Amino acid sequence: MITKIKDYLQNLTPLNLLVIALVIGLIFGAINLGMKYQSYMKFLNRTQITAVKAKPVIIDTAESKFRAISTIKSLQAIDITSKVNGIIQEIHFIEGTEIAKGQKLYSILSSDNVGMAEIYAPFSGLIGLSKKNVGDAVVNGTFLSSLDNNSKMKLELNLPERLLPYLSTNIKIRATSDNLSDKIFEGKLEFIDTRIDKSTRTIAAYSLLENNDNLLKPGLLMKVDLILESVNNAILIPEEALLSIDGKHYVYIVNSDKAVIKDITIGVRSDALVQVISGLNEKDNVVYMGQEKLKDQSLINVVD
Repeated sequence: MITKIKDYLQNLTPLNLLVIALVIGLIFGAINLGMKYQSYMKFLNRTQITAVKAKPVIIDTAESKFRAISTIKSLQAIDITSKVNGIIQEIHFIEGTEIAKGQKLYSILSSDNVGMAEIYAPFSGLIGLSKKNVGDAVVNGTFLSSLDNNSKMKLELNLPERLLPYLSTNIKIRATSDNLSDKIFEGKLEFIDTRIDKSTRTIAAYSLLENNDNLLKPGLLMKVDLILESVNNAILIPEEALLSIDGKHYVYIVNSDKAVIKDITIGVRSDALVQVISGLNEKDNVVYMGQEKLKDQSLINVVD
């Protein structure tokens, strides 16, 4: 075998030897370069600094909410109509004013041989515009005006049956309207129906809202938040700080100039915030931007 190799080498021309030497040199060069590159990358991973954004955890109330839409109604509302045929003899109110229960509203001279017919307010409330004037003819059923008790307003809700375990008359609600900016109306569920609608798989409920300033008008579209769960003094983090892998949840916290990964347990999600039940303390700063580039113990620079 050795003799054959010697014979082969003796038969090689100088050009063949040069080519073989170059190939061997390239192979050893490539191996050496690869080893240096791996060594450099390991060094780079140890020394590379990643710019991130971080903020302290928030200690506040965590709330689980359900958003519904409802058109608000008066607690009591009625259309005032004529009960006889005849002529409007007198109107006893000023339009758009508060009317007391039992106050006389209309006097109608009846053509039905019953003399003067009087219409009285069945409850206290705000009287609307009169659709008829003195001297106008009316018939039985003619719409005359509207009466609304707006001291409290009614929000009727149709809630999905999946909320049934949470529903009780202790549930607080917050209602807002795009037309009444920055105004929040608070109340609670006053009534929950005893049956689920088979066709819609919803359960009816309603809430009452105080309307002392008379800002709420019948027909106003309202956004309604039902507070299903509430946890006081909860640790909250921005939702964007959360990393979820295979059903487990993690965050990076700032430890001096390094990022340390933490395994956490989460609870209520609340307005782009997530409650952390375990894994963090109230002094931790969590990374909420740039964490996708990090590994445990990565060097970081926290920027504004």
